[in-house]
Amino acid sequence: MTAQRWAIAQPRMHWTLAGNLAEVLAALEAAAAAGAEGCVCTELALTGFHRRLPELLDAAALAAAEAQVCAACARLGIAAVVGLPTLGEGGAVFNSHVYIDASGREVARVHKRGLTASEASFFSPGGARGWTVLGGLLATSVLCREMLDVATLLPELTAVPAGGEGLPRVVFWPSYIGESDAEQAALCRAYVHGAETLARQLGAWVLQSNWPEGLNLPGPQGFGGSVVIAPDGRRVKTLPRDGAALSVVDLA
Repeated sequence: MTAQRWAIAQPRMHWTLAGNLAEVLAALEAAAAAGAEGCVCTELALTGFHRRLPELLDAAALAAAEAQVCAACARLGIAAVVGLPTLGEGGAVFNSHVYIDASGREVARVHKRGLTASEASFFSPGGARGWTVLGGLLATSVLCREMLDVATLLPELTAVPAGGEGLPRVVFWPSYIGESDAEQAALCRAYVHGAETLARQLGAWVLQSNWPEGLNLPGPQGFGGSVVIAPDGRRVKTLPRDGAALSVVDLA
């Protein structure tokens, strides 16, 4: 089994689609320069996760932004997993994590199901999920607070798709969580505990890509700190708090 090198992006958040797209494209360039075969980007990476999100729900603009990401993947020969809204029928909006392979082709789209009360007032819940073969990985995504739903997720992830046998398993964890107070710090510890449990139960790597800041309440909030968890549940890397970063990890 050959090792896969993946980058974890922890980019600055912007109010605009153009600003966030530029961050994603810069992350792909940096990841490719570091010899990575793929780059995981955070929850709603192309729009940012902020109160002006409804202003950015333009289907043509979102499609054009994704097309630029796909073109960059093809040019750099790198895969990407990127968060963006999906506009569904009847006005439905899904919080999605999109898988793009190294040829620039979208191969999967995971919709967040475990929504907070405030998120449920805007987003529609997704359905069950499984694994996707992405390059040399068997991958799935658990979006943000869904890391508290390990008991529900495990039965869905028992079946391995054809072609996925023997590939390293990776759970991408795009998120927007911060330790802004004692209650949120305790919740973040619960999230990481869920990620460690999921890693051990599935024998999978967990790669978190967390926003390093929030725009609705600016200033240090204990954001960032994206973690890399090995298949035995050990936390092997933590990115900086409250600051943009990009790091790479070799997945055996």
